[in-house]
Amino acid sequence: MMPSKINKYIDDHVSEMINCLSSLVAIPSVKSAPEEDMPYGKENARVLAKMLEMAKESGFTVTNHENYVGTVDMNPNLETKLGVLCHLDVVPEGTGWKYPPYALTLSGGKLYGRGSSDDKGPAVAVLFALRALKECGCKLSKNVRLIVGTDEECGSSDLVYYRKKEALPPYVFTPDASYPVINLEKGRMPGKFTKTICANGEKTIVSVQAGVAVNAVPEKAVAVIKGFSSAEIAAAKKRLPADVTMEVHTDGDFARLTVNGKAAHASLPYMGKNAVTALCRVLGALKTDDESAALFATLSENFVYGECDGASLGINAQDEKSGALTFVFSMLRYEKGELEGSFDIRFPICECVASVHEKLESALNNAGLTLSEYKGVEPHYVDENSEFIQTLLNVYTEFTGNPGYCLAIGGGTYVHDIEGGVAFGAEFLGEDNHVHGADEYISLNHLVLNAKIFAEAILRICK
Repeated sequence: MMPSKINKYIDDHVSEMINCLSSLVAIPSVKSAPEEDMPYGKENARVLAKMLEMAKESGFTVTNHENYVGTVDMNPNLETKLGVLCHLDVVPEGTGWKYPPYALTLSGGKLYGRGSSDDKGPAVAVLFALRALKECGCKLSKNVRLIVGTDEECGSSDLVYYRKKEALPPYVFTPDASYPVINLEKGRMPGKFTKTICANGEKTIVSVQAGVAVNAVPEKAVAVIKGFSSAEIAAAKKRLPADVTMEVHTDGDFARLTVNGKAAHASLPYMGKNAVTALCRVLGALKTDDESAALFATLSENFVYGECDGASLGINAQDEKSGALTFVFSMLRYEKGELEGSFDIRFPICECVASVHEKLESALNNAGLTLSEYKGVEPHYVDENSEFIQTLLNVYTEFTGNPGYCLAIGGGTYVHDIEGGVAFGAEFLGEDNHVHGADEYISLNHLVLNAKIFAEAILRICK
């Protein structure tokens, strides 16, 4: 365990930690249009400058890499062994806040503000961990580098730029997720499929609009149909799954069908209720005098309501370490016989992009659908028995009293494309910091505890 003087240093500087976090939260660092020498806009450049200013005032060597990434080195003359990767950009504030999103508010032991947990708070915790080690005279044989990026929320092009200039250290962790350690991230394949049909009947499905994001289970799906009696609609409605609802509004010969499900992240589809696949069941049960009902019947057969593993497409797979493949039919646009659907696949380490693509394309072709677009990212895995991971787990256990173990997730973190990189904090198990939501927060106690955990981890890895 770390020397008590380091622990005490962090406790003695809590007010300063709050002030530093406040100055970062006050900058609305949402990515915007590039300006001269500011690839992600003025505010992202400003928040990076502020972070580097605070680090320089603390006595560290700082470098601004053209407003893509900033680096803070503790001992730049030594070989760099550890990189700690944080980001200063945030998602838009959205609505529903009780507290002002860009003014840090301490209430009930919680620090509220956009970025307080994701990822400005953890970045401040790392800075004060470095300060504690430096001010307490801890002698490290290797350098530790804090790397602060400004485009994590929109694709991590900041790291792409940085890695063209600088090699990453052999060990990297990011406090941009949760404890204990995330060492496995599934591969991902989002994409689109299309089909064109003849849809000029008197009894027809006119249009469908459903879903708002490719990486989310859709909570709402709306269809406009033409030429059906109330009795015909009621008969088709019997195909609606029992755990979702559907509203019917008629206007002359037209009817609007609105299915309400439940949203969830695409990495956890079983937490949601898919409005798209529920609506397809109803539409496929209609009797049209063109090809539109048959199209939606085909969709319902291949994208089965309640099925989260892609079994009907023949792409299901799982392994002991990473669990099962997940598939989400997330968006649907249909009008005048033109259909475009979007999907999100998260696949385990026993699979690869090429294999999933081959099986998916074959299944879609067999259903008369065309795979029009896809992107593939391979899974990320680091051996849980590595000295690096075991060191992090031991530190976590010593500070929390909880058993340390590795987690596999369907989402991706800032280290997904970094060989050997893992996520270590900063959210504790059972905690919901409202990341990306209204009233995002980090508890003051956990901000301090994170700094202590990071200081000990750095000390052991770079001793």
